[in-house]
Amino acid sequence: MSKTSTIYFQYIKNYYRSRSFFLMLFLILIIGFMMSYFSVKYVNDLPKFLGGSVFPSSIKVEVFYYLWTLVLLYVPVFASVFFGSPAISSEIENKTAYYIFPLPINRYKLFFGKYFAAFTVTLFIIGLYMVFELVTLTYLLGTIPVTYFLSSFLMLILFILSIMAVTFLISAIFNKNTYAYITVFVIYYIVFEAGAFIIELLYKYTPVYFLNEAGSIIERVYININPGNAFVSHVDINPAPFSDIVLSGMIMIIYTVVALVIGMLLFDRKEVS
Repeated sequence: MSKTSTIYFQYIKNYYRSRSFFLMLFLILIIGFMMSYFSVKYVNDLPKFLGGSVFPSSIKVEVFYYLWTLVLLYVPVFASVFFGSPAISSEIENKTAYYIFPLPINRYKLFFGKYFAAFTVTLFIIGLYMVFELVTLTYLLGTIPVTYFLSSFLMLILFILSIMAVTFLISAIFNKNTYAYITVFVIYYIVFEAGAFIIELLYKYTPVYFLNEAGSIIERVYININPGNAFVSHVDINPAPFSDIVLSGMIMIIYTVVALVIGMLLFDRKEVS
């Protein structure tokens, strides 16, 4: 087994033993059970639940998958905070860097070992939620929109890779976990979420280049409605067009590549003080 594989599996083992993993596991089980309960409760009262006959009954399947995926969008953000924020900064704060950095191991291998281990654990957590989704909605609706589901899953993978890359970049900047935690939340919820809201309010324009807007394609592959676009008058109950999917995917890939390159360079030059 290569050093890279050894590092990868060692970090996966560490993640699975961490309190963050059990916290995320508990949260995802609670969310999964709640979504299943509400789906069963409102499967025949969807228009009433949504405040009126908003959607035609012919797209009932897409509506339910859209609602489940809308909740799913926030899981990678919290998973990246729990698994990614302390990934690099903890090595400095806990003084483990004194023992790891002098080892004859390429730092890029350490960086990517942690990154893909965090990605794997996050995907496992999200996979549990998707099991709830598939079992519940297949039981209630009797069908799976395979094409939309696979498109959404592919975009979800890109979103996890991108938000995790940004989180690792932030972790490589700071030497304390607390600073990394706070900065990731500020960047996503203040810069991206609130920033997009303000731009839409002032200019009636959706900043598609923001990571949260690109990530919204995960649910928009079912119904092309972004709940964050509170000031966009046009509502499209059709799936997002292929051009939107490609654009969002490219934006998330760019975030991933740029954040990983900068994060690797910072980590490679990081010194223990």
